[in-house]
Amino acid sequence: MIGHGCKNETDGGATIDTIGSVTVFPDGKDSIITTKSAGSDSTVAGTPHEGGLTDFVANWGSPVTLIQDSSIFAERGYIKDSLGNKLGFWVGGGNALTAGFRGLIPFTTAGVVINPESCAKSVTFVVSIADICEITDKSGFRDSTVMLWTPAVGSDFDGVGLNGYDSPATLKVNRTVASLPASCDEGLDVTVKPSAAQLNRDMKVVVDGVQVWPK
Repeated sequence: MIGHGCKNETDGGATIDTIGSVTVFPDGKDSIITTKSAGSDSTVAGTPHEGGLTDFVANWGSPVTLIQDSSIFAERGYIKDSLGNKLGFWVGGGNALTAGFRGLIPFTTAGVVINPESCAKSVTFVVSIADICEITDKSGFRDSTVMLWTPAVGSDFDGVGLNGYDSPATLKVNRTVASLPASCDEGLDVTVKPSAAQLNRDMKVVVDGVQVWPK
């Protein structure tokens, strides 16, 4: 969901239309993985996990599929890795989303299987989103040109000082089938963030081999 347009620099009102959007999921390859006890307070920082995502998730490849819909944006395309896995998508063109309205971009996510031998009670995937109101280069990122809902991981898309700084979306998958192994106590809440390298590569909008955004 696109909740609002970009900010007018004169009065701070969300009065600027949205002309496109980008959504990217962690690729699971060089992702930042942290864990904490499922009984921990929500403010407790997670412990870095040195292993890979397969320690907790048995199937992570193409996590997202677009649903064809042109009610807001006329054009769309997938963001893929070198193996063709669909890690995200971009939408744009058409009528754009008028400021003051909310817009829905429909998509589905693949089923996620938590590794039954792991201690993962839940796995939260941190999703990066950019709602674009003006095509600029990276130096032109400001509240009037783009709303960045991304994790602060040191990428070009962190949006330091902007409205949505370090406020990404999330997809939480709970363990519902296999019981926790007896040795796991309360289990672990696992968080998976995209790396800075991935966001620097995958947050770009490329159409027919030409990078459209950022310029």
